[in-house]
Amino acid sequence: MPKDGMHEKFKKVLIQNLMHAIDDEETPLYVAYKEFSECKWNKNNNLILKPDKLSPKAKLFLNFVDECESKIVPWYIVNRQCGLSDSNFQRCINTYRSRFLFVQLPNNQRINLGILDYFTKINKCQLNLRIPDATPCISGQTARLMRQIYILNKKYPELVKYNLDSDTDQFKQILENWFQENYTIDGEGIGYPRRRLLEECNDMINANFGCAKMMYCHDPAWRHLLKLIGCDDTQQKGSYLRLPVWLKDKTNGGFIKNTRNSCGPGGEFTIQKRKHHRLNNRQMTDREKDAVRKSVENERKKKRYKKI
Repeated sequence: MPKDGMHEKFKKVLIQNLMHAIDDEETPLYVAYKEFSECKWNKNNNLILKPDKLSPKAKLFLNFVDECESKIVPWYIVNRQCGLSDSNFQRCINTYRSRFLFVQLPNNQRINLGILDYFTKINKCQLNLRIPDATPCISGQTARLMRQIYILNKKYPELVKYNLDSDTDQFKQILENWFQENYTIDGEGIGYPRRRLLEECNDMINANFGCAKMMYCHDPAWRHLLKLIGCDDTQQKGSYLRLPVWLKDKTNGGFIKNTRNSCGPGGEFTIQKRKHHRLNNRQMTDREKDAVRKSVENERKKKRYKKI
């Protein structure tokens, strides 16, 4: 005998769930849904016009859907119990919609295809409730560190506390210590490039802890560091191009003045200074010559208009 295909499996599971009783009076699920679907709805079909005058069986269906979101319903069959993957389950629903006008039950009863939306929702909720939480994977190095902390806690209970902070709490302290050791916020002149500070932070993390952790601008530990600097990234819509940060001069306890390496048009860089940075002992390109010509023409126009 050939095995049933996925569409036949889906149809059997659908009918079996719809025919199952959901209360002590042996009311099948499809009967409760049928009365619920016959309620009067508004023009957009998203609200019931008279929710306080629902029939008992319509209320029974709503209570059942609510129960499926928070509790495991033992008799309800989900897709993975019948060998259907999540993707194939959705394919079966799409195919069923495209092939039939309604859901035909063995007792010659018909209900509309709207039950498939609730069928999908209930299936997803029941799956989330039934799949157990995964056990975390601990590497050998992590296990050795945990044992070492346990041994130190037994030797020095007052100095070493045997508890592990979360990744966020650990990196908040790591970044704070790294920043205080190498940088300062007491300086003058232009600030430190924000992207450069983030890159140096990642270089420090990779050098000390490997490449398992990568710091990004939206990481809670990084935002905590910016708040200590005086820039709150959670409130700022744009990005800070330069931070009020300077490298610490460890020889005299002062700071190292930041220099601008960019040759862009912003700030103090006039066309003459940009020209000095860009040329670097070479001839100007045609585009650069044209830019200089336009700049000279604009200056002449300003002088002519002033005379007029």
